[in-house]
Amino acid sequence: MHPTRLEQLPDEIFLEICLYLRPYDVVNSFGHLNHRLEQTISQYRRDADLHHLTLYQFQRWFNHLLHYTAKSIVNLVVSNWNSPGQIYLFNQFIKSYDSLYYLLPNIKQVRLIDFTNNDFEILSKLDRIEKIFIDADALVPLAYSTHVLLDKYLFCSSSSHFKEIRLWGIEGGIRLQHHMPIHFNRHLERLTISVALLDDLILMFRRSPNLRNLNVEIAQHTTKKLRQNATVDMLPKHLTFFHFQTTDQNVLSSKDLDKLVSNIPSIELLSLDMDTNDFDYGSACYWIRMLSCLTKLKHVYFKLRIWLKSEMMPLDIDSIIQSFEQTNVPVCCYVDTRVLHLDTVPYNMKQFDTNMSVTTSPKAMLAKTTNIQLFNQRSRRIQTLIVDGQHDPTHINEWLSVITRFPGIEILQLNSVNIQDKENSAIDIENQTFQLPHMGYLHYIRSTSCKVHVPFFMFLAKNTMVSPQLKALSMMYGDLIYLCKRLPGCTFERIKELWLYGGEADGHVILRDIDLLLKTFPNLYHFYFNNQSSRFLNRHLQLIIETILRASPDLVSFRISCNKSSLKLLLSMDKETCTQWIRELCNLGEDERIHVTINEKLLSIWK
Repeated sequence: MHPTRLEQLPDEIFLEICLYLRPYDVVNSFGHLNHRLEQTISQYRRDADLHHLTLYQFQRWFNHLLHYTAKSIVNLVVSNWNSPGQIYLFNQFIKSYDSLYYLLPNIKQVRLIDFTNNDFEILSKLDRIEKIFIDADALVPLAYSTHVLLDKYLFCSSSSHFKEIRLWGIEGGIRLQHHMPIHFNRHLERLTISVALLDDLILMFRRSPNLRNLNVEIAQHTTKKLRQNATVDMLPKHLTFFHFQTTDQNVLSSKDLDKLVSNIPSIELLSLDMDTNDFDYGSACYWIRMLSCLTKLKHVYFKLRIWLKSEMMPLDIDSIIQSFEQTNVPVCCYVDTRVLHLDTVPYNMKQFDTNMSVTTSPKAMLAKTTNIQLFNQRSRRIQTLIVDGQHDPTHINEWLSVITRFPGIEILQLNSVNIQDKENSAIDIENQTFQLPHMGYLHYIRSTSCKVHVPFFMFLAKNTMVSPQLKALSMMYGDLIYLCKRLPGCTFERIKELWLYGGEADGHVILRDIDLLLKTFPNLYHFYFNNQSSRFLNRHLQLIIETILRASPDLVSFRISCNKSSLKLLLSMDKETCTQWIRELCNLGEDERIHVTINEKLLSIWK
């Protein structure tokens, strides 16, 4: 029997194989072989996705593959996530070009992931591109000067005619320049943005008169007088999709929301995801009155977390449900010790063109609803589920009964976990059919007193029947060390990405604990460790770095950083000295490349 040659495979089978490969791998492996394969992989030449590449792969793409794909590239993704410094290096490579358009003449869309203060120079080269997506590095606060440049090149430049902009993940939201002359971008129709203040949203309305799709987060409330005078005339006349979110309880009162949306009658889909201390949001009468003003409304979604005062407890959930039964808005309602949760049902986000998140509580197990059939419908287009226990005493089955209603999630974040079940008690047999087949990322953020409930964690992180795709884990340092000590000899071979966070409750980083951690996670490709204060790292910083790099030869990226003060070891090194030290620790040969980023708060490595 003769082996089948690649050329003998039908296009359908060949393209099915390509679905399991990155665009880089397809072009690198099958490009320039013959005319037929060139035609078959033409779509993969259009998408230059540099996300997750090693430094060698990135350099090969730029030096060899870019030359013959440049005229084909329509979509470009450049990312610092798991490849720290990639955006900076990319910009260095294209320094001779005034505009990215001159290198990639058919470019329509650019996405920059984990954008940092080092990457600002690329902003001036994004003109003549239709769609710009920028997600900031959540662990590195952007400098004021970077805020200014983002505002200048995205919103205040006469040469920019972007049709769609995404600017997300900036800590505290972007602070716009209110003293600048107003530049109108009449081409901008779709905007996703995290702004600092309500003032900034009003300014965006003035700048973008033809918005049709707006997804906005307001990060913080201010008691200062607004600098922008909001008038009906400046509100967008063609807005059909409006999603608003905030975690600040004081940002938008029910009265202000009513005034805002009632003057935008073009809205067809209204979505809210917010924390608030305004109890009027829980009134069915309020929603009837407000929604009656939106004559073109087709869909309304809200996920409300109404923070309660002590005198409001206990709360009569039944009366809230009964009041909403008189409306056309099906909801579910439940309460924990401090928060009233009020959500529309079902959790079906098919009307959104992006994956959405849901924030809930273990107490959702006790939710009451106006429509049990809709409540029990399968969730759709929910990428991220955040379950916040607020350190209230809970049981495993409360968590699992909530999580199981979202089987399609890719990211699961568990906050403030305080499970009271004894660790020798078996997990309910009903949960043997529990599966999260697409979950790749587990964020287990803080257990009470750092005491992780081991059976619960193992059920989610170790059981391949439950989470077959799991590859990345985020935890608090104290929680993870507690876990490692409770599981001597246990290893998590399939975890390739580990993100650790440290704070006051986690204490000082101890070398022997780092050694234990590395034995528990032996196959890491990406390791990030961020601590609130340098004082928890400085004592053994050099030995910590040396231990991690020597014990993890397969690491592609590594970052250690702090938010407060400075890492003393890094202050005593220049970049050249630091790079040479890192090369020796990684045992790199002369031909092997490494990119090192160093400042007083951060050391990152990409190889």
